[in-house]
Amino acid sequence: MSHPYQLIIIIFLMLGLAACGDAGNSDAESASASALSDEARFDSDIRKDGCMLLTAKLVSAVFNVPADKLRQMKIMGCRYSWGHENDVVEAGISMIRAHKSEESAARWFGNATKSKTAEEMKAEMDKVVKRVDAKAKLDTKAKSMAKGILGAVGSKAVNFEDIAGVGEEARVNDDGSVFVRVDNLTFIVSAYKGAKAPPPDLKGVDLKQMVAVATENAKQWTSETAPQRKKDGTRLARAIVAGL
Repeated sequence: MSHPYQLIIIIFLMLGLAACGDAGNSDAESASASALSDEARFDSDIRKDGCMLLTAKLVSAVFNVPADKLRQMKIMGCRYSWGHENDVVEAGISMIRAHKSEESAARWFGNATKSKTAEEMKAEMDKVVKRVDAKAKLDTKAKSMAKGILGAVGSKAVNFEDIAGVGEEARVNDDGSVFVRVDNLTFIVSAYKGAKAPPPDLKGVDLKQMVAVATENAKQWTSETAPQRKKDGTRLARAIVAGL
């Protein structure tokens, strides 16, 4: 399952909108970016199969689980899951993108990993909703789906912390999603090894409310396990970068 902030960026890309905060950069950012290479180390083919970057063998080595028991899912990148009794392993790579240059990758990374207050997130969400409504090529169903996802995510503040020693730049947010830049390549890594999430309490909940209750349960569990997700995501990101 994608983490909340990832969902926002996924919507931007699915709808052909500019990346979060990608309207421009300051003079200081421009000066810094000018020192970066305009050559591209990675080409666009790298995004075609995320499972080439994140292999079952790599996940097995990082988390000490049997590679042949991992379940692979090619959803917006590549994801693996494994479960045994009360323990689980989740590992994924998503939003793989080879930018035209290192400069443009650095700009995208800086915008995508800016910490934002709840008020700033709400303002950004409102802008996205307006742009979804204005997108003539989208049918009513697609617009409704996008708005529903944005509504479920809510307007919670987003905070990022720098991670040293992972690619050119790496930052992790509150839910444990690790954003990575290596030259002109950017991607997001998520991982968790630990106890299974407790099942949602659906006693007395009608059918219409079940999805909302299950979603809230998943968000709460992600929040509770965020420290472990940050550690595991960082470990996995380092292993992926080492294999590039």
